[in-house]
Amino acid sequence: MNSTVISHEHVQESFELHVVSTGAGDQAAFVKAAKDVWPLVDYIQIREKQLTWQDKIGWAQSLRSVGIPSCRIVINSSELPPQNDIYGGVHWGQDAIRNYNPAVISNVQRLRLGVSVHSIDEAKIAEERGADYLFFGHVYSTNSKPDLDPRGLHALAEVCRRVSIPVMAIGGIGPGNIHAIRSAGAQGVAVISNVWASESPDRAAALLRQAIVATESLSP
Repeated sequence: MNSTVISHEHVQESFELHVVSTGAGDQAAFVKAAKDVWPLVDYIQIREKQLTWQDKIGWAQSLRSVGIPSCRIVINSSELPPQNDIYGGVHWGQDAIRNYNPAVISNVQRLRLGVSVHSIDEAKIAEERGADYLFFGHVYSTNSKPDLDPRGLHALAEVCRRVSIPVMAIGGIGPGNIHAIRSAGAQGVAVISNVWASESPDRAAALLRQAIVATESLSP
C-alpha cells in the first residue's frame, strides 16, 4: 500500500462512495443538495472545469458553511496544496499526474490525491507517481459519454488486480450494480447523475448506501 496515504474519515470504512458534481455550474443547487447528501456519502467532489481555482475554493467554502466537514470535500484540479481546513482532497486527470513533481507528490503532509485513469498503463503510472486512489471508467454505458463504449467489469477487475491502491469504479453506476463492481475488486464507486439528477438526491444516495451495506460480506 502507498505509504503516503493520509488518514481520513469514512461513513463506511471498507467501500467508498464518492459523488461528483455535474459540471453545470449551478453552485446554489449543488450546495443545497449536498447539504442533504453528505451524511450518506464519503466524499463530495467539486468537478467544475469551467471554474478558476479560486472559484472552486469558494464552492468548497460554501459546502463548509452548510456543515459539510472539510475531510469530505474534494476539488478536481491540478493543484496539490498542503492539508487545510477547507477541503480534504484533490483529484487529478492524466496531464497533472504525469507533469507534477514526484517529490511534491511524496510529501506526507499533502492532501489525499485521486487520479482518473482509463487503462492498466495509466493506473500503474498514477500508482508509481504517488496517487492514493484511482477512478477507473467508464465501466457501464453513461449519458455523459454516449459515443464511447463502456470499458466493462473485466477491465475494471484487471486494473484492480494490477495495482495495490484503491480503485473506484465510475460511469453508469446505480444500486443494482454495486455487487458486481465490488466482486470485481473495486473498493468504491463514484457517481454523478445517479444522485444529482434525481428528484431526491438524498434518497438516491441512501439507496446506494443500502446497496453497499448489503454487500459488506464481499469485503476483502
